[in-house]
Amino acid sequence: MTHREVVEALSGILLGLFVSILATSVVSSSLPKIVSDLRGSQSSFTWVVTATLLTTTVSTPIWGKLADLTNRKVLIQIALAITVASSAAAGLSHTTAELITMRAFQGIGAGGLTALGTVLIADLISPRERGRYMGLMGAVMGVGMIGGPLLGGVITDGPGWRWNFFVGIPFAIAAVVVLQRTLHLPATPRRRVRLDVPGALLISAGVATLLLWVTFAGSSFAWASWQTAAMVGGAVALLALAVWAESRASEPIIPLHLFRNRTLVLAVISSMSVGVALFGTSVFLSQYMQVARDKTPTQSGLLTIPMVVGQLVASMAGGRLVTRTGRYKTLMTIGGVVLT
Repeated sequence: MTHREVVEALSGILLGLFVSILATSVVSSSLPKIVSDLRGSQSSFTWVVTATLLTTTVSTPIWGKLADLTNRKVLIQIALAITVASSAAAGLSHTTAELITMRAFQGIGAGGLTALGTVLIADLISPRERGRYMGLMGAVMGVGMIGGPLLGGVITDGPGWRWNFFVGIPFAIAAVVVLQRTLHLPATPRRRVRLDVPGALLISAGVATLLLWVTFAGSSFAWASWQTAAMVGGAVALLALAVWAESRASEPIIPLHLFRNRTLVLAVISSMSVGVALFGTSVFLSQYMQVARDKTPTQSGLLTIPMVVGQLVASMAGGRLVTRTGRYKTLMTIGGVVLT
């Protein structure tokens, strides 16, 4: 593919990634208003966020495995279709149960867009040039994650919180059109799809149990309690069974040999740490400013602007430096120190 064709295809991929992040983050500054209008509880507030995180987490490796087995262009368009349908339904919700259910489907779409976006960028761009484009990807994800609360606050104070769920739909439709016209992948030999169902179920159950523990610990029961012991123990047992199942599967969801690569393991740990820091801030800072500081949704969203600017500049500059020098360890170390 020529540089122009790569840029055109990349624009559709980045639009899809932006939609997936925006669907998660845009409601954070409007959650107090949403839960109040739907007459929900604090537990409902937490579940509106947790439902999306849960399904995103458990579906991402499944989407990734499907990308190895079938047409990636079709898969990302399916993920976008799921996002459009669930976003529209979430905006029309009349109860917290309906909203939480649709948010769970949004998470499935977001998991597909995140996994497939990364895979497609690797398909289109050489490893040496990938740093610059991954910097763009990081910038888009950062703006979506941190700028979402700002946009959500403005929308909530304007046309109303329901439009938070509708605002990403035009971007998703545009991404489908752009990808259909510009994404041309080389033909791959047809393979029989053999999804590792036992591994997928065990991984999903183990991760879901951990997320449920983190959600309820400290509110429904104490961190040091028998419930904590039961949930953590159950999660560890399920994940241990998942490792056993994956080691014997012909088409594992997560190939265990990947974890022999020290660089990969450290990169995963770093990504998890950054995600915890950024996502926790983007979701709960808005709630704190509205509930404890009596700020409006728009005002709480405006407080995220410094993070948006910093993420955007650092991602793009860092990607260009990696492409130019071929070195990444120094940048990662500096980023980790600054984040800490």
